[in-house]
Amino acid sequence: MVTSPGQRNLIDSIQSRLEGSGWRPESGEGRCWVDHTFQREEVTLRIRYLPKVDLIRFDFESKEHISELTIAFEESLDYILDLIFHHQSSLSKESWPTFLASLIELSPRIVSLNGVAGEYDDEDTVITNLDDGVAALHEFE
Repeated sequence: MVTSPGQRNLIDSIQSRLEGSGWRPESGEGRCWVDHTFQREEVTLRIRYLPKVDLIRFDFESKEHISELTIAFEESLDYILDLIFHHQSSLSKESWPTFLASLIELSPRIVSLNGVAGEYDDEDTVITNLDDGVAALHEFE
């Protein structure tokens, strides 16, 4: 995979911020992509990012709950990472909808959302504005 110097800088920046907040690299360390996890007790959080696509994949997994979120970050990546870091130690099945609402405020373009409320859904939900995001959250609550 060939990356431009700007993309390489973005990847290095994301990896550095994640590792500085206690995340550990999985397959992306020193590579041209991001693949990091944050483990606590019975919860695993995972972030993945590939170059040339302004999307970040965020996964939440516990024994009773699996959720996957792909969100566009465009200009809001730092704010999204800050929000994730703020909630990484306390994120739970119960706090997931509130966390999603906070993410939607930062970037209303959610490309896919699976497994909300503990049920795994094969179909992606595409959310392109705040109203759609709020409606989807109410539907899952």
